[in-house]
Amino acid sequence: MSISQEHRYYLKLKALYYLYEEGHTQTEIAKRLNISRVTLGRLLDEAKEEGMIKFEIIDVRGAMKTLQLEERLRRRFGLQDIKLVDCPNADSDSVTKKIASEAAAYFEQLVHSNMKIGLTWGRTLNSMIESLAPDKSIKDLMVYTLVGGSSQSVDFQPNVLAQHIIDKYGGRANILTAPFMCQSEKLCAAIKQEPTIASILDASHNLDATLVGIGEEPVRDADHLSDYPFDTAMINELVDARAAGDICGNFFTIDGQLCETTLKNRIVSIDIRDLPNHKQVIGIGGGEKKVHSLLGALNGHYLHVLITDVQTAEKVLALAESPVQ
Repeated sequence: MSISQEHRYYLKLKALYYLYEEGHTQTEIAKRLNISRVTLGRLLDEAKEEGMIKFEIIDVRGAMKTLQLEERLRRRFGLQDIKLVDCPNADSDSVTKKIASEAAAYFEQLVHSNMKIGLTWGRTLNSMIESLAPDKSIKDLMVYTLVGGSSQSVDFQPNVLAQHIIDKYGGRANILTAPFMCQSEKLCAAIKQEPTIASILDASHNLDATLVGIGEEPVRDADHLSDYPFDTAMINELVDARAAGDICGNFFTIDGQLCETTLKNRIVSIDIRDLPNHKQVIGIGGGEKKVHSLLGALNGHYLHVLITDVQTAEKVLALAESPVQ
């Protein structure tokens, strides 16, 4: 059907009026104007190109700078999604709580019945789970722990964290009933071959969502590293291997490569090199001590979604764009 330029302009103007002034759907507008949806789409595209309509975003809450930072990070590291929380002048505990609260809200939007969820450990992850609102309409979750237990700290007992999720919803926890670190590589390999452990490690490849904490960078001559059962010699070995951080005890460099240490084959956990092939890996954590570790996790493409704070994100991006890391 041929449309004269005068009538075409009239149709464009009328379509814009119906769409933006009266709030009709495009299907309704096409029917009212007696044209196809395809023709309507072309008319609307023409109208935009010709400047018949201009859009202005009014940022009434001043969040545009944060949104732009999110988009820069998302594009830079090929993320599916990113959520930043602003924590100006906040102490470490406050940053953890704000990130955890945001992560809980994010998780509550995606969780549904019959979902398969993988879980590591960490303070922020524990705080996130504590922040979840109970919802017993969600049933038959399958929660898999992806690393053995490290210490008596609840934050580093993935079985406890998994049970807390089940307490909020309905479902079953599948626990790696094993220590985090073995005395020998031989023992670790044998534990991973135990049928129950092996089945959980195998199931980790088919999860709907994987929740991971990101460990901080080791510091030379420190007498401890978070709640890991490491002595100073082990910590120094990690530093010598250029460890920037870890996910469930799998330490990586700032470039995202796994560190070659005597610890590498003694950890009962998933191999984080498989994480890029997971459906959705959600990394949760932030703060001054996590800048290098977050950059390493992003460079390794271990994460699909990142939830952190604005201040840490700015430093991560600045470091990523620096010629020298």
